[in-house]
Amino acid sequence: MKKSIICVLALILFSVVIVYGQEHWIDKFIESFELSNSAFKFYNIKSSVLIEKDMDIEQLEGICIEIAKNLNVDTNKMNVKIQQSEIYVNYNEQNTSISVIAYQKSSKESYIIVDILNNKVYKNIENIYLRLENELKKYSSDVKINICIAGEYTKKLQKGKINDILQKMLYNMYAEKIDSIEEENFLSVNAYSKLLNENNLKYLNRKMNLNIGIRYSEDNDRTMIYIATPIIKIDY
Repeated sequence: MKKSIICVLALILFSVVIVYGQEHWIDKFIESFELSNSAFKFYNIKSSVLIEKDMDIEQLEGICIEIAKNLNVDTNKMNVKIQQSEIYVNYNEQNTSISVIAYQKSSKESYIIVDILNNKVYKNIENIYLRLENELKKYSSDVKINICIAGEYTKKLQKGKINDILQKMLYNMYAEKIDSIEEENFLSVNAYSKLLNENNLKYLNRKMNLNIGIRYSEDNDRTMIYIATPIIKIDY
């Protein structure tokens, strides 16, 4: 009887952990970045979505503008340009840039790409992410969003220090290392996190959804660190 009760309690606890992880993975993601003890440089959010709906270029333009508006873009500073079947909505200020680009392949098939860059604060990243996700889900149920946070160290890190940072970040994300690519002054680690099961990619016949990159620059004696899900999509 006691064993049955213990098993039931264990299953309940496991379910709670899974649900909590699914709802709060962004919190853990930010926390993992903070464990690196690096100075925040920027965050980047990229997303692309396919809209399979009959619409003309004016309707597609309206969607792009609406997405930008709902990301709190100042419409007075918004730049809109149309080139044949492509639409460009851009917004730039001192610390933030947002672009919404649409391409109409046919009257019933359009693609929208959203790119957000912020180099001032990262505590608002969850609100921006969820707002973007909610906006794109108006037009498609299949929404894929890539998120990356970058930090900097004002020195070259020793290998032991790098390993320590990686272990802390992977442990905090409940992540298992799949493989790594290492060169002089460069390291990229691919991993699978139990918290990020909605962000899965296929890699080496396995699931991966977490990417951590570290690069040292001899030119300015700085080390950059990047944590991304599912993969780093910027040049580094």
